[in-house]
Amino acid sequence: MWRSLHSALGLVSLVLVVALALSGAVLSVYPVRDSLSSQVQSTSGVTVADLAGRVAVHVQNIQAIHRLPSGRIEVDYTDASGAPQKANVAATTGAILAPETGQGWLYDTLKNFHRSLLLGTTGRYVAAAGAVLMALVSTFGALLLISRMGGIARILDRAKGHSAGRLHSTLSRLAVLPFLLSAVTGTYIVLTEFNVITVTSAQSQAFPASADYSGPPVSPGSLKGLAVPLADLRDLQFPYNGDPTDIYTLKTDAGLTLVDQFSGAVLEQVPATASERIYAWFYALHTGEGMAWLGALLGLAALMSPLIAGLGVAVWLHRRKAGQARVARNAPAQSAEIVILVGSESGSTWGFARVLHRELTASGHAVHLAPMSAFRPRYDMAKQVFFLAATYGNGHAPESAAGLLKSLRKVPEIPRWSSAVLGFGDRAFAQYCQFAKDIDATLQDRGWPRMMQATFINRQSTQAFASWGTAVGALLGHEMTLHHEVEVPPTRTLLLTEKEVYGTEVQTPTVVLRFCDADAEDRSPLARLTARLAGAARYSPTDLLGVLPPSGNIPRFYSIASAPSNSIVEICVRKQTGGECSSYLCSLEPGETIQAFARPNPEFSLPMGRRPVVMVSAGTGIAPFIGLIRANRQRRPFHLFWGGRSPESDFLYWEQLDQSLIDQELSSLITAFSRSHDCAYVQHRVATDASRLADLLRQGASVMVCGGDAMARAVREEFDAILAPFGQSVLALKQRGRYLEDIF
Repeated sequence: MWRSLHSALGLVSLVLVVALALSGAVLSVYPVRDSLSSQVQSTSGVTVADLAGRVAVHVQNIQAIHRLPSGRIEVDYTDASGAPQKANVAATTGAILAPETGQGWLYDTLKNFHRSLLLGTTGRYVAAAGAVLMALVSTFGALLLISRMGGIARILDRAKGHSAGRLHSTLSRLAVLPFLLSAVTGTYIVLTEFNVITVTSAQSQAFPASADYSGPPVSPGSLKGLAVPLADLRDLQFPYNGDPTDIYTLKTDAGLTLVDQFSGAVLEQVPATASERIYAWFYALHTGEGMAWLGALLGLAALMSPLIAGLGVAVWLHRRKAGQARVARNAPAQSAEIVILVGSESGSTWGFARVLHRELTASGHAVHLAPMSAFRPRYDMAKQVFFLAATYGNGHAPESAAGLLKSLRKVPEIPRWSSAVLGFGDRAFAQYCQFAKDIDATLQDRGWPRMMQATFINRQSTQAFASWGTAVGALLGHEMTLHHEVEVPPTRTLLLTEKEVYGTEVQTPTVVLRFCDADAEDRSPLARLTARLAGAARYSPTDLLGVLPPSGNIPRFYSIASAPSNSIVEICVRKQTGGECSSYLCSLEPGETIQAFARPNPEFSLPMGRRPVVMVSAGTGIAPFIGLIRANRQRRPFHLFWGGRSPESDFLYWEQLDQSLIDQELSSLITAFSRSHDCAYVQHRVATDASRLADLLRQGASVMVCGGDAMARAVREEFDAILAPFGQSVLALKQRGRYLEDIF
């Protein structure tokens, strides 16, 4: 629900909200500029009486003195000809200061645009609607973000999803509170302008006059009624010149004070009204006047609004494209033999569903594919119904499946079809595949027939999906191979320049391959410089290199082992039995080329900061860590655990690691070899070093694990044992982005 409301209102109000935000961002510069003005002076120890007396020495025919939110002191007076004048004065001397450049026409135009879009009264209504829409979009966005991250406690966890979605979530977390503050205070100000909310000012009830005016007026500097701190001053209205009955009207944050111009006695005090205080508070929070730091913060957040809005549109388009792609040969629901219902948050589950639909259709089945929101109590011809369910946030149903469980419970009779539930999720979340589990539990509670046990897929594993498809095919009585089609981005031609071979003595051929951009030498120097400045084809540690084997278009991904570069990329490949791409890469010789592309791997990126990082890997899992170590110019504490077979044959990167220890790019190195005299695996080294690792974890260290699934599980168990004595676990660290895994 929150996503629907956030998306709908965001799209409707996009241009208006961004225009108001940007104009507000520019206006926020003025309070900052005013706070830095040389005419803002300290008021410590100075009273209003002191200031009024000093100004009276230098200025004749004073009408009023104002203290602006920025701290500047202004005086209104008339010159010898009676013309009104305004000047800034020094708080310490009362002398008129050299005039500063005013806010100018740009400020006036922007303020008018921000308040009314330069359209007068009609524009004020439109701007008012914009403020309300911004408040609603920000509120629904905050609720959506809390739900998406799995609860308020996890709001600072690493964002999930594709690149635009992750960046949208990250920037929104930075800007949501300033956005809400600007929107809510702006809405309040708008409501006061239209008298929906009434603001009443402190007013005199007695309307007193000076009681004794037999003698000449005294200097305002000697009036006791004006002896209040200058920092509290808002306005001081002087008595009308020549009128002995008129009085001083002092307005402070506390309220209104009326003072006799002869005796200095306080004739009446009226406290500020509650609505007056609230309005002043809201106005200051909205404009930043008097709080330059807040104005700067609000301005910076507002400047992010076009990027956040653009990313939001990109997320919406991505989800729309993924969820609404046309399905070829989609059978009608009431005549389908098999029904596939999809519950997807980001749209990625639809890709798996379309593969399943295509393969089942090719096998001769009439298949209907639809979102879970289109579930029907009866499918007259269906024999099987598949539920492909992603989990949203903290175990919730995606928007397109929000009513499914209720609909299932309302079906009056046991259907004739059997069900199969396939859940997609991330084990880093405590409520892993919870929505799929809820569907399965509901089906069991109703006593409906099941085709097979519910299956759960971690992080969209295509291998697990293919295995599930094999099991489904066996139950349906025919073979079925599910290959999730990967959308391949544009590739680059890479030229192999160096090759190192390891592991042939222990029957684990492993190669280190270094490539350069094959087209780089053909470019002009200007083109190469432009590409470098633009970051074109930049290869970075922990990113993945997608390599296309000659016989297919399904890429295989390898961790990049090189330091950040626009043209040099290095990977480490172990030859797998029957592995088409690994065999192809291992057979390459310098001078040959491949087709490849770089893909970010944000779920396995180096945690920010300077705290230690524990790196655990085996075999070619060392690749991303080599890249990070090479790029560790800041000497951040890196502690590497690595396992291989034999130190003589497959000790990958041993020379590089020795040099990194000398250069302090690597703080410590612990190795384990399964075919050496002590026959150890990397998890054994972790267990042996438990005390030191516990100290590092208490210091806030993060853990990064890269390698095979069996190794990762064993290492996970050892870290759970290390963390248990101080009430922590691997799952808890995962949820805080401090335990990262790249498993293959």
